[in-house]
Amino acid sequence: MRKNQLFCSLFALVGLAILCIILFTDIIAIFKNNIPEYHLPKCTKKTDIVFLKTHKAASSSIQNIIMRFGDRHDLLFVLPKTGNYLGHPHPFHHNMALKLKPSAVNTRYNIIAHHTRFNYSELKRVVPEDAIFITILRDPAELFESLYSYYTLEYFYGTPVSNFGVNKTKRDINKRFTGRIGINQMSFDLGMDEKDFENVTVLMEFAKEINSRFNLVMIAEQMDESLVLLKNLLCWETDDVTVFKLNTRDKKFVKPIDSRLRLQLEKVNYADYVLYSFFKDKLAEKIQNFGEQKLAAEVRELRKRRELWFNFCVQGENLVINIKNGKKPVYRNSKVTKLKAREDNDTCVKMAEEELIYTDMLRVKQKPLMSD
Repeated sequence: MRKNQLFCSLFALVGLAILCIILFTDIIAIFKNNIPEYHLPKCTKKTDIVFLKTHKAASSSIQNIIMRFGDRHDLLFVLPKTGNYLGHPHPFHHNMALKLKPSAVNTRYNIIAHHTRFNYSELKRVVPEDAIFITILRDPAELFESLYSYYTLEYFYGTPVSNFGVNKTKRDINKRFTGRIGINQMSFDLGMDEKDFENVTVLMEFAKEINSRFNLVMIAEQMDESLVLLKNLLCWETDDVTVFKLNTRDKKFVKPIDSRLRLQLEKVNYADYVLYSFFKDKLAEKIQNFGEQKLAAEVRELRKRRELWFNFCVQGENLVINIKNGKKPVYRNSKVTKLKAREDNDTCVKMAEEELIYTDMLRVKQKPLMSD
């Protein structure tokens, strides 16, 4: 009896020692500014990517993932000369990509991740043949409310979002702020001709065409599931697709959408509604083919990693207009918040960085390779 008690005590001590070693390893890694990665892929990471950045669809978070990966692996980005738009509202043309010096190792760019209007044949001219094409869509009513608030479109259209489309002519509804922003924003970003926004036959053919061109169309309302599929598509690690919410409005600027307004916004954004519904079904198919249990396990891992990084990196959150730093001044939307990251860890800084500032950093990094 006594021997059994002694054995049990010894077994418990050994188990406790093993647990302490595991915890101590993690703690030491964190103090070294390095959160450990447990699950490494066995395939080759994809490095050539076209991300069609849609407006107000959680696309800034996806862009941050891609910029961090490309930056860390010294990949080449197609960058606008200034700002963060490549030609938009004009469709992408290969001449929008700055010419590389003859001495540059790469003859083609690796990544496109900034706002542009989709033009498949022209995009293919500047990236390798096997580049992966991805984009993200969001519930059209939620997206339009966000768009309306972010760009203060009540001044442009002369009406609050709650009355948008009511007693207005088609000409009034169809006009676009700066030629870029308006109804059916996702369809517009993806290159659809505005005259076809109400043509059901053309809309379905357009959705099928986009499906044939893109390897993955993510859905913002299923972000974590989409990120797991993205990770596996690109053969990346969990930390590669771990991201915080970026470029989001402060809650006080978000207006709830009731059933009446939802129907109203879905009606005026009919093309986007068709597109979103089509790809929501496609995502469900991809999830089923991937395996729901397997996906759920990887989603849990992703959320665990995000929580670890968030607790390690984030020290607060403020409206971006209230942030003071010595960096070059950039446009800041007064309704948007920014995470305050610890400054002694480069990964943390970049996980919370604003798009325009990060883009400027990449321009500086790539300048020696540019001929212009």
